[in-house]
Amino acid sequence: MGIRSLAKNLPPDPAKEGWVLGWGVLRDRHPWHFVDVYADQKTAKAEAERLGDGYVVEYGSHRLGSKEFVCGSTLPEG
Repeated sequence: MGIRSLAKNLPPDPAKEGWVLGWGVLRDRHPWHFVDVYADQKTAKAEAERLGDGYVVEYGSHRLGSKEFVCGSTLPEG
């Protein structure tokens, strides 16, 4: 069983209505697979490690209710 996502509690992406910012877990090779988005990098890394080879953690923007995730967003300050 995976780590439960709290995506609805993540900060909104100010550039995209209906999207949130967070740490995404995905497989970055074929076939691409988006797992979920998490509030902190530590939790996301634990889930990626649980899933195994090929899964990585990236900070980005996720459209709630979808599998859409865009990496390369600027990390929050602080």
